[in-house]
Amino acid sequence: MKKEKIQIPREALLEQRKTRLFKILINMILILGAVIMLLPLLWMLATAFTPNTRIPPLSLIPKSFTFENFVEAWNFPSAFSYGDNKVTMGTFFKNSLISTALITVFGIIVDSLAAYVLAFKTFPGKKLFYYLALSTLMIPVYVTLVPEYLIIVKLGWVNTYKALIIPFLASGMGITLFRSSFLSVSKELEESAKIDGASNLRIYATIVMPISKPTIGTMFILKAMWSWDMYIWPLVVSTDINMKTIQIGLNLFKGLNTTEWGYLCAGMTMAILPMVIVFLCAQKQFISGLQAGAVKG
Repeated sequence: MKKEKIQIPREALLEQRKTRLFKILINMILILGAVIMLLPLLWMLATAFTPNTRIPPLSLIPKSFTFENFVEAWNFPSAFSYGDNKVTMGTFFKNSLISTALITVFGIIVDSLAAYVLAFKTFPGKKLFYYLALSTLMIPVYVTLVPEYLIIVKLGWVNTYKALIIPFLASGMGITLFRSSFLSVSKELEESAKIDGASNLRIYATIVMPISKPTIGTMFILKAMWSWDMYIWPLVVSTDINMKTIQIGLNLFKGLNTTEWGYLCAGMTMAILPMVIVFLCAQKQFISGLQAGAVKG
């Protein structure tokens, strides 16, 4: 017996073709947008591997390949050294790594502890405290720059790691995301742990935090990127070249009238590499954490 052919209505065929064309058009637009966004990165990489020049090259493909720019970029700030005090790009990398690591690790602890209290405890002014933490997301950094700097001067923290780290340990974003994640934890689970004699700190460390791994991954990336990319604050509180961070150190490649483009792009490549590695290692938790944080508020 011959199988009967299923006749698809003409309107359905037209609708399918329109859907396919629409998807193709959307994909082409997204691909074009991705290419446009990647062009500066490709140009930076091409310039980093091209022999140094004071005229910005326009090619996206190096005409001659070299690693010399990276060596020179790493040692370039040594021109600003004095006596036995040797200052190189490694000095700036060290400052950025120390401040970023401490802000990220201790910042996650501070934010999560505050969120734990807001999610599980009842006390006067609880909602007010939460809204005050949330409101910090709406305040531009330049509004608080001068008052914070005056406080740092009064405390004698200028040109210290304390000035780079302590003001950024707590964040409204971190408290909000952790609170949203903690609210999804069953109250019965917390009450069962209390009946078994678990303290608040033990519930926080052994029950609540392990469940919130996606949020931890999200805040790990966000805090690492925020602290690594900071420019204005380290510029203000670090007048000693020994305390400059990598973002400020990159300015050393720009003179009054000329710019060492090969060295600058090599330095920028080295500067973004740690954050690329961090994101690739925690991107799964980052996406999951953002989705989880948007579910409950």
